[in-house]
Amino acid sequence: MEYENEYDAIDAGIEPGGLRRRSNVRLLICYIIGSINNPVKKDHIVSAMQKNAIANYFEILDAFDDLVHKKNIIPDENNSELYVLSKSGRMIAANLSDELPLTIRERTLSAVLELIAQEKNEAENLVEIEKIKNGYLVKCRVADEDVDLFSFQLYVPDSKQARLVKKNFQNNAEMIYKMMIAAVTHNADFAEQTLEDIKKSKKSI
Repeated sequence: MEYENEYDAIDAGIEPGGLRRRSNVRLLICYIIGSINNPVKKDHIVSAMQKNAIANYFEILDAFDDLVHKKNIIPDENNSELYVLSKSGRMIAANLSDELPLTIRERTLSAVLELIAQEKNEAENLVEIEKIKNGYLVKCRVADEDVDLFSFQLYVPDSKQARLVKKNFQNNAEMIYKMMIAAVTHNADFAEQTLEDIKKSKKSI
């Protein structure tokens, strides 16, 4: 991979300190995939870099496609929608990543991991919103492969509250499950501890 000394990337939509060299955009993509050390979706990388104004959207797409074309990035053998580094891609990530600012590397890696966790969370904590005559039914369930661990449905009068219930359930499904277990088993100590955990999680937001 060549290293350009002049800025050659489109800088529209990026913040000060963002990547203005195409080589650095390609390098960051390799670094992220290598750091995660698991197959990654293209959309997760593109979304994380764009959301954090690290690089221009079109430059990110071009850089990713160029890495695929050069076989620095290759589709995962078990899922063609996921990508991994080839041997050459691993060499790029290992030998050149220090050329990128540490803050850029950390911020982008954190954003990608957050997107992966969010997708996993939504896949396990399923929510369906159904419009009914006088409002909405929010149907929530926690799934473990083919088995529903628990489920419930809740009536709310408007779509805003339905979306809020969906968001809060997907972000706190484990705690909701714990509270339900505490209630049906009359375990006051377990309920109290779960409430403390909820308070701590709210403070950390």
